[in-house]
Amino acid sequence: MNRWFSRFSRPLGSGADGPSCGDEEARLVLQLAGAAAHTAGARPYAPLATYLAGQAAAGLPPDLRLAALHRAIEAATAAGPAGGDAVAEAGPDRPG
Repeated sequence: MNRWFSRFSRPLGSGADGPSCGDEEARLVLQLAGAAAHTAGARPYAPLATYLAGQAAAGLPPDLRLAALHRAIEAATAAGPAGGDAVAEAGPDRPG
């Protein structure tokens, strides 16, 4: 990834390294965020989709994490537009 993410992730995990991901994982997570935001038509869906995909992939070996991220991108694309879903209306000043 890059130095900012190294500094960000260090306090999130145990030990000096904290959680990390490889370049391919990072690319897929960003692709998922884009697919979720564009397909749903709502930018707030991107962080929530990537969080849920991270939960689904947590603890898997690297090759299965990549497969889980590919499935998440497909699911985000297949989910279609958000329409009037409440999360699309939520923001930092408005609870969802």
